[in-house]
Amino acid sequence: MPLMMQFSILSAFVSTFSGKIHAIKGTLYPFFSRFVVSSCIIIFMIWGIQKIWYSLIELSIFQVSPATFSFHTPSWMNDHFTDDIKHLVALNDQYGMYENNLTKKIAEIYGRLVLVKNVESVKRVFPNKLAIKFVLRKPMAIVKSRNNLYLVDHEGVLLPKEYYTLKNTEYDSPYIQSNKLARLPLYGKEWDDKGVKAGIALVKFLRANNIHNIFKIVSVDVSNMCKRNSAGKSDIVLWTENNTQIRWGCSPLCNEQNELSDEEKLQNLLSIAKTEGTNLRLMEYVDVRWKKPLGKRWVKSNDITEEP
Repeated sequence: MPLMMQFSILSAFVSTFSGKIHAIKGTLYPFFSRFVVSSCIIIFMIWGIQKIWYSLIELSIFQVSPATFSFHTPSWMNDHFTDDIKHLVALNDQYGMYENNLTKKIAEIYGRLVLVKNVESVKRVFPNKLAIKFVLRKPMAIVKSRNNLYLVDHEGVLLPKEYYTLKNTEYDSPYIQSNKLARLPLYGKEWDDKGVKAGIALVKFLRANNIHNIFKIVSVDVSNMCKRNSAGKSDIVLWTENNTQIRWGCSPLCNEQNELSDEEKLQNLLSIAKTEGTNLRLMEYVDVRWKKPLGKRWVKSNDITEEP
């Protein structure tokens, strides 16, 4: 094929292709123009909405301050708790209601408190409130050692007594007494002392059956816990308001063989009460450790078997 003809064909092809490109450009240009303009408008709108959003959520109506928190506390808590819990060092002065992980942050802060056993829920209540629900550590008993008083919950966790109302019928009688306590733990930690644990378990048992009120029991002495006394001393001694000893024996924590259960000891005590009355005021002591309970009166009598 002559060179001239080849050039002519190539020129025609290029011309045709160029024409099509121009035609396509002419078709697409308005579309791309509208797309670019629309994109700019959308981006501007998103930016504007975002600015407006951040401006709105920063308004004071959407801010919550821990200092304004209001807590409904049980009767055994005093005002020190409600005051201090609103001014924790870990808390910020204010929080935004739309702040990320707000409820998680608040739950973690309160969950670290000694007095709080568990944070059940933290919920936003718009526009500027938080509904916080947590379980407080409730005092179970007072532990007395010489002139010192300590407060523990049912798990044996040591509690700071300045936040609780000590004169409270829910836990002020009977108290646990010992002059041989293990090392005092930090607040919020469990007291690793068998006497304290045994005392708590027994106080719980006495309350469940209202025995502490019926017999006017004022203290549970655990000074001789798990000593395996050959002299016959009772590991645990209950003292009544009439200064009568109730020799209770060992706790299940000591794993003593042939030891009566608390229920059996209670039945022994009730059998003595049928004769002597629940105040036991004539008794120097009663001993409920055995199948056949023993006792001794201040004034000797044949109404009850005496210990030889």
